[in-house]
Amino acid sequence: MLRTIIIDDEQFSIDSILSYIELLPQLNVIATYRNPVEALSCIKSSDQADIIFLDIDMPNLSGIELAKALRDKVGKLVFTTAHSEYAFDAYQVDGDAFLLKPITFAKFSLTVNKLFPPEKEINNISANHFLVKNKDENLRILNVSFEDVVAFEGATNYVKIHLIDGKVITAYLTIGDVLGIVADKPQFQQFHRAFIISTAYIRYIEGGLVKLNNMLQFNVGEKFKPAFDRYISNQLLKTTRKNNSKN
Repeated sequence: MLRTIIIDDEQFSIDSILSYIELLPQLNVIATYRNPVEALSCIKSSDQADIIFLDIDMPNLSGIELAKALRDKVGKLVFTTAHSEYAFDAYQVDGDAFLLKPITFAKFSLTVNKLFPPEKEINNISANHFLVKNKDENLRILNVSFEDVVAFEGATNYVKIHLIDGKVITAYLTIGDVLGIVADKPQFQQFHRAFIISTAYIRYIEGGLVKLNNMLQFNVGEKFKPAFDRYISNQLLKTTRKNNSKN
C-alpha cells in the first residue's frame, strides 16, 4: 500500500480527501497535518512517503515553500488548492499533479491512478475490448467489448459489470480502478458514487433519476451534479428558433 500524507490547514478539506481515500484501497494514510510547520518537522525525521496531498495557501508556511523542503521525502507530490493561479508555482517545484478545489472523486481517483497505475484484473487487449476474471465462474477469463457494457457498479470488495445481454460479471476491482480503465473513453461517465455508466444506454432522465437498460437506475449523487448538469447541457438538443412572442 502507498504511504499517504495529507497537509491542509482546513479540516473539512482533509476529511474530503480521507473520504475519497477510503474508496482507493491502494492508499494508506499514515498522517494528516493542519499545521505546515509541524508537518515539516515530522516528515523530515520520518521515512519517505509515497504520496503527499499538499494544500498551497496555508499560514506561516505556504505549500510551495513546504514542497521545496520536503521534495526529497516524497515520491509523488500532489498540490490541492482553490486558486488556479498557483499552478505555475506548483510546476516550478516539481509537483506531480495539481487538483483544483472543490475536488471531485472522479478527478481524484484519475490522478492517483495515473501516478500509480493499479495492478488490475482487467487488461486492455485493444481500444475496444478488455479481459476480466469473473468471480462467479471460478475466475474464468472473459473477453468483453466496451460497447456491450451498460454500467460498472461498485459492490463490497468487487465491481459488477452489467452487459447489454443481461449478463453480470463480478470482478475483483474498485470503482477507482474502473475510472482509470475508462479514462480515455468519454462515453463512460460517473454521476453516482457506485456507478460508472455508458451514456449510450441511458433510457431516460427524470429530474435526478437516471434510468438505464437492464432495469438499472440511480439518483444522481450530490457531488456529481455539476458534471451531470454539464453532460445534460452538452447533449441536450436545442433549437436555434427565436421565440417570437409579440402579439
